[in-house]
Amino acid sequence: MKKIRVVAALACCWTTLSMVSCTDFVDLKYPTIVGQDQYYNTQSDFQAAVNGLYASLRPVYNDFHTLAELPSDNTQANDYTLGLLSLDQMTWLDNNTNIQNLWLNSYRVIGQANTILARINGISMDENVKARFIAEAKFIRALMYFNLVRFFGDVPLVVNEIKTEAEAYGYLRESVQVVYDQIELDLTDAIAILPSVGQVENDGRATKGAAQGLLGTVYVAQRSFEEALPILAELIGDGHYKLLDDYEALFLASNKNNEEMLFSIQYHSNGNAEGSNFSILFAPFGSGTEITSGGNPAQVNEGTQDLWDAFEEGDARKPVAIAKYSPTGVYYTRKFLDKPTANYEASNNWPVLRYADVKLLYAETLNELGRGSDAMDELNDVRRRADLDGLSGLGQAALRDAIQRERRVELCFEGHRWFDLLRTGNMVDVMSAYKEKGVGYQVDSYEVDSYKVLLPIPFRERSLNPKLTQNNGYE
Repeated sequence: MKKIRVVAALACCWTTLSMVSCTDFVDLKYPTIVGQDQYYNTQSDFQAAVNGLYASLRPVYNDFHTLAELPSDNTQANDYTLGLLSLDQMTWLDNNTNIQNLWLNSYRVIGQANTILARINGISMDENVKARFIAEAKFIRALMYFNLVRFFGDVPLVVNEIKTEAEAYGYLRESVQVVYDQIELDLTDAIAILPSVGQVENDGRATKGAAQGLLGTVYVAQRSFEEALPILAELIGDGHYKLLDDYEALFLASNKNNEEMLFSIQYHSNGNAEGSNFSILFAPFGSGTEITSGGNPAQVNEGTQDLWDAFEEGDARKPVAIAKYSPTGVYYTRKFLDKPTANYEASNNWPVLRYADVKLLYAETLNELGRGSDAMDELNDVRRRADLDGLSGLGQAALRDAIQRERRVELCFEGHRWFDLLRTGNMVDVMSAYKEKGVGYQVDSYEVDSYKVLLPIPFRERSLNPKLTQNNGYE
């Protein structure tokens, strides 16, 4: 199967088309190049539309780290990234650009998915292909809503194509549970249709394993461990994925979509603005071409001393996960290294879900269900890959802490730490303790408040639709 690549002209056309399909969240007056009624008529039209759906994930994840890592104890702002300081210190307001863009780009993807789902059933095409397109659209819609519900709590739940401004303003925020119900429904439908990695090439498209992994993650996020158990157990038992022996090989641009990756955002260095920029963004300021090449190293998502200290002695992951730039002492990650010729021309993918994540979620699930010995087996599989000794004899509480420590170091810089702090209920305690240590960039200015477990609904959205309520603490 062809890799997901959208030429610049098609990407531009498809983005333009999508902007009229989610009117509450984007500009209704944006001009269209091709009318939608003229476009969605053939299998090839829908193939291009689904490809465009995957391509539209890039704007969501280009800056995902600013909200999923930067507020945590893993990364920090610095003198060169003062524009991100409010996200690091949790002093964000409802007019924050990164928060607004996350909302806007996520609903843009949802709008595209809804348009595909609304229009595909009446089209004559191969029924198996049609079923897969539907399943892929539902998977991606579920992923977007999963991000939104974790960041914002109650959000508007749009599952139909919106054609008028009046329709758009009829949507209010739905409860977290209602949103989760829709996510679970979409993923259950997707699992029933999507092929497994054993049936198709792992080319970056959604698969059964990706949908199973995401559904398991959704259940764990809700602490629905009884529901998570069979999903994660089946995924692990299928044998389609494995922990790579070499941790560094996981992240190489030359080894994308490997056997540990369940789902990644696809980037391509091809001159068509489809590349990533993580290698340049994360490289220390002033490092020139010592670490990467081309562009301007920006020192975004700088690692903290606290994260550096969290790695055990002899952990083989550490040189890849977090390194120190000797001239300035800055910590940065080497997970996204590439040699792009310019900004946004790297080939590194962004890992959304990988097998080590699944193994640790399964360990957490087993532990919460009283199966500590089995949980330690899963945890120790991940530790042994890092050349660390296995753990034994831990009670439930101690094992719970050990699993979270392992998740922190294994998955650092990949957009999991903030969500882990939220779903375990540890955000306030962990971030308050981090502030008390006083080691980090302007940590004295951190505002660690319990209501910060949710982001504010963006000011722009509430201005466009005054019926949208605001989260507590931001009124």
